[in-house]
Parts: sequence; C-alpha cells; structure tokens
Amino acid sequence: MKGPGAMNQENSVFYIPELGNNRDFEGIDQVYVELLPMTGEELRAYQRTMVGVKPGSAQAIKKAEQIVKRIVSERVVEVTNYFDIKGNQIGTGEELFERGEPAMVDEIYEALSSISRLKEGQRKN
Repeated sequence: MKGPGAMNQENSVFYIPELGNNRDFEGIDQVYVELLPMTGEELRAYQRTMVGVKPGSAQAIKKAEQIVKRIVSERVVEVTNYFDIKGNQIGTGEELFERGEPAMVDEIYEALSSISRLKEGQRKN
C-alpha cells in the first residue's frame, strides 16, 4: 500500500456533504471537502482487514473505527466552512475524525469509498 507521500493531489476531487441540508446553502456558505480517492489496491487492502472478523463483534467495531480514522485522516486534504460544537474550525481529515459530528465523518467516509470505486472504474482515454 502506498503511503500519503505518494498521493497525487492533482487527482483530488471536491465533495459537498448533504448533512444538515448543506447543499441547499449558497456556495460561499457550504461545507465542502477536498478528497484524494483511494486506489483499487488500497480499497481491497482495507476490505481484506475485515476478513475473518465476526460482524458486530467488539473486534469488528474496533477494526472498522481504525480503518475509518486512517482513511479520513489520510484522504481528506482539506475541510472548508466546518466547525466543531465549540465553534472551532475543522480543516483537516484528522480534525474531522476527532472533533466532527459522527454523521459527517460517516458521510465523508462513504463519499471517499464511492468516489474511489468510481475512479477505479473510469475509462482511461
């Protein structure tokens, strides 16, 4: 698996979360996130870490949380217009995981997974 240093920021995409009717706001007020999609190899490696783990078990929950933390921390380049419950700006993936609403973390993780699968399936010209 390649580390964060090997990521190419030219491949980044912007995602506008749905949470809290964010997409209904004016562009300047919207929360948006710059993401670096995972490679197919990375996606499969994360999926393999869950093989043999009993679904719903404490081990599964712990492993899943570690995976989400790593992906969000490494693959969220920047978060814009998002603040924690105390009004402090959240600007990185690590800050998002540590201080963001769980529903926002889940949405960003799902978006990263979907975007990565789509990118892997895109046709090369």
